[in-house]
Amino acid sequence: MAIMKKATTPRRAKNGAGKPDPDPSRKQNDDALAISIDRSAKEGLVQQVADSVKTQIENGTLLPGSKLPSVRETARLLGISTFTVAAAYDLLVARFVISTRPGSGYFVSSKALATAPMATRVQAPPTSISDFWLSLDVFNYGRQLTSPGCGWLPDSWYESEELIGDAMRRVARIKAQKLVGYGHPAGYGQLRQLVAHALSDQHHAITSDQIILTHGATHAIDLVLRTFLQPGDPVLVESPGYSNLHGLLSRYGCQMLPVRRTAAGLDLEAVALHAEKHRPKLMFVTTVLHNPLGTTLRPVDAHRLLAIADKYDFLLVEDDIFRAFSVTTAPCLASMDGFSRVISVNGFSKTVAPSLRCGYLACGLPYVEELLRTKMVSGLTTSEIGERIAFAHLSDPRQRRTLSRFKDRLAGMQVSYRRALEQAGLTILAEPEGGMFISAGWRVAP
Repeated sequence: MAIMKKATTPRRAKNGAGKPDPDPSRKQNDDALAISIDRSAKEGLVQQVADSVKTQIENGTLLPGSKLPSVRETARLLGISTFTVAAAYDLLVARFVISTRPGSGYFVSSKALATAPMATRVQAPPTSISDFWLSLDVFNYGRQLTSPGCGWLPDSWYESEELIGDAMRRVARIKAQKLVGYGHPAGYGQLRQLVAHALSDQHHAITSDQIILTHGATHAIDLVLRTFLQPGDPVLVESPGYSNLHGLLSRYGCQMLPVRRTAAGLDLEAVALHAEKHRPKLMFVTTVLHNPLGTTLRPVDAHRLLAIADKYDFLLVEDDIFRAFSVTTAPCLASMDGFSRVISVNGFSKTVAPSLRCGYLACGLPYVEELLRTKMVSGLTTSEIGERIAFAHLSDPRQRRTLSRFKDRLAGMQVSYRRALEQAGLTILAEPEGGMFISAGWRVAP
């Protein structure tokens, strides 16, 4: 049962001279501080006291600059330890919700708190449709709703597996001195070794020296752009394709050469024509479970694409972020090429958790040094704590079973969503071969 108690301080409406107290912060002392505690709750008393005070500040019950009841008085009225109240107040001080004045006590911060969470704020309607607008829009719904085309799994899927929590607890038990440094420029060694073993087992032999860890797959793409491209350089991209990639290329001032991708596959004739005319340095391609069509390149087309890249001497950047949800026989450009002119981009936002910003680049040794230099000058090292969590998660024997359940659930949802789209009168644009996407549209009259 919740206990509702009010902690107050003695009324001090006047000073020793019998005049009104000039300190406006003392006016709040006439009001009650209502704190709710529940000894049976899982949440500790420190957090309960802190949350109760913060709620009253946010709803205006406690005004900026007002003085809080003393630690001793609050503890006495609530029947809890002074250490508990002091810890709650210190927690609020650390979060800049309240402040402390030596010899005077605790006061509500003079700065008004922003009470509206980002997800509930009104967003201005877009003035035009663009890749940047699409990338931003998928985050506007908050955690309660999943935006169409967002490219991540529902939070509940990860929570039900409990793997991420277990991995975090294992890392938390590591001695602090192993977690406080910058770490290796290429990233946490054991995770790089794990990735290298997985790629070698599934595709082509590769060493951990060819793996560079990043803050997610998008950061990996950004490092490639910074390393190999200059403003004005032509770049081959799929259309439709990953919107954030298009946004990045626009920001860098690159010339995008769109190559149509449909249910029939990638327009390889257009690739060859663009390559002959513009001599691009790079092409970005999603070989497996394309975003947003959900299709996979045929092996014969993958071989033809590698031949075109070799003929016109450009690099292929293979966005491999969805491979974990595909069949093991799906073609892999990096494997077919032996990591010669293919740079593989991948991450763990789909298989571990989106909030764990951890990904990697896999490439030939000639490209490693330049990519590492770009990583260091643009952001130093990546977070070893996050990389250790990813390693603990991925090396857990339960990970394989979790991934299998994810694939089964995705397959079932594709069936139900396809039915719903067709009932709405839409036409499926391509037969998805698994994964997270299914595209549909209305037929346009000729």
